[in-house]
Amino acid sequence: MKYLTTLEVAHQLKVSKQTLLNWLYAGKVPEPPRNRQGYRLWSEARVALVRRMIDDGRLHKRTIVHQQPSKGPDVLTSFAREVRQFLDDAGIPTRAFLAELKRAKPAKRAKAVKRARATKPRAAHSQGTSGIKRRSTGRPSRR
Repeated sequence: MKYLTTLEVAHQLKVSKQTLLNWLYAGKVPEPPRNRQGYRLWSEARVALVRRMIDDGRLHKRTIVHQQPSKGPDVLTSFAREVRQFLDDAGIPTRAFLAELKRAKPAKRAKAVKRARATKPRAAHSQGTSGIKRRSTGRPSRR
């Protein structure tokens, strides 16, 4: 019997490896047996079990990877479902979230760049780039 790695299972389930590991750590997915080196041994039956759990809605696929990028309306619908599920899990009312979303304003790019330039430290050019001054003995000393 051929066993799969955790990464191979994640690819088959269309979730990230970290999501699969998070499910294992949280006890949402039964831990597969391990070999002598400590690697998890994922059988096809165990992968089918996890796939059934996802299809039944017992596992939430928040971190979805391994999908081709799309700009269609299905992306917005999928994202909205994920946000809704997150809000339901956290017990946050949708109205409260929308009110907070309206209050949040995106930062202006020009202001952010200006602030970043104002706080950027200047190099000490008078002493060279290292800031080390030489003593008369030839040994370097920190100022």
